[in-house]
Amino acid sequence: MRISGSHTARGTIGAWVLYDVAAHGYGLMIPAVGYAIYFTSFIAAAHPLADGLWSLAVALPLIAAGLISPWLGAVVDSHGHRRTWLAAATIACGLATALMVTLEQGDIASGIALFAVAQLASLLAGALYNAYLPQISTPENSARISGIGWGLSYLGGIACFLLCLPFIRGGIVPGNESHFAQAFLVTAVFLLVVGLAAISRFPREIRVDRNTRSIRPYRQIWATICNWRNEREIPKFLLAYYLLNDAMVTVIFFAAIFFKTTFGLSVQQVLMYSLAFQLIAIPATMFFGWLGDRWSQRGALNVTLLIWAVVLALMGWADGEYAPLAIVIVLGLVLGSTQSLCRSMFSRMIPTDRTAEYFGFHALAGRASSALGPLLFGAVSAVAGSQRMAMVSLGVFLVAGGILMSRVRLIDR
Repeated sequence: MRISGSHTARGTIGAWVLYDVAAHGYGLMIPAVGYAIYFTSFIAAAHPLADGLWSLAVALPLIAAGLISPWLGAVVDSHGHRRTWLAAATIACGLATALMVTLEQGDIASGIALFAVAQLASLLAGALYNAYLPQISTPENSARISGIGWGLSYLGGIACFLLCLPFIRGGIVPGNESHFAQAFLVTAVFLLVVGLAAISRFPREIRVDRNTRSIRPYRQIWATICNWRNEREIPKFLLAYYLLNDAMVTVIFFAAIFFKTTFGLSVQQVLMYSLAFQLIAIPATMFFGWLGDRWSQRGALNVTLLIWAVVLALMGWADGEYAPLAIVIVLGLVLGSTQSLCRSMFSRMIPTDRTAEYFGFHALAGRASSALGPLLFGAVSAVAGSQRMAMVSLGVFLVAGGILMSRVRLIDR
């Protein structure tokens, strides 16, 4: 069921975008940059396999989220209470993030555990959040609304970065580590205040008639999978997204470490480049969303995949003073754009009364499978001794995913 009434629809879309703003603040300061560098440069600095440990920390919640999301989606579709589950996951993420401020050097197990809890909660919340897209959009405007949400969400990264700036300005140097860690507490507060305020404006679920809807989530999941014999485009799309997201997620989680290690950038420089990325990604993501509705979502996606080839080539071989800036500019054009277009395409293909369940499978493809990318990155980096070659190796996922996605037949529900 879709939202009706222009005023109500605008308010709901605004709340939906606002939640993405909150989530993106967390995404920048914890998995993408702040905590990623803090973990490898301070918590696990003395360990010879710091990159490998971070790969493990990234992979664990991805696998768990992928396995849990379809079940959670089936529960939500059968029982309702999507807003409640979304709020609970947001609170869990915020609390685990806040506790990161207590970590000391050498607290590797605790550091991995807290990140895994926060990231698992964030990923589950993301699947529930995405399931609202078919409800607030139509096939004619889904790419534009998805692009607006993803594009404006980068404002959250900028806002959270500026709030954290007094604490992170000094970098991760002896004597300043605990001061830097205060940024994690600021991030938690930002997520909870903005995120919960947005959720309070989300539409209430329609009461589910339990006589007409299965309340056994595992049976519902199995029935859905069996029905894919007649809906072959859904699993084909999920497999293509599986492959594409392997590359994208790995770049997200390792870009900051890559810039610091390969180009010798300081933490402050990495954060400033992250800010530049956000500024580029806002108009780029919104533009590709507009292009998808105006021209073709598949065509717009193909353009982003071509630009991705340039991104990986620059990461593999670009050198010199301006190489990091060139990478950031090109990456800003496509990272959010590709993910937003994939989300919009999938929202058009699924039944509108089972969006949470189907976006649970979307999370299974996009999260559990994307554990393979970080693990490949860690393995290639360890064997070849080069993060550049590790980044280039991700091209195999983009090529395979792009070929398979070109064979998916889009059918509007």
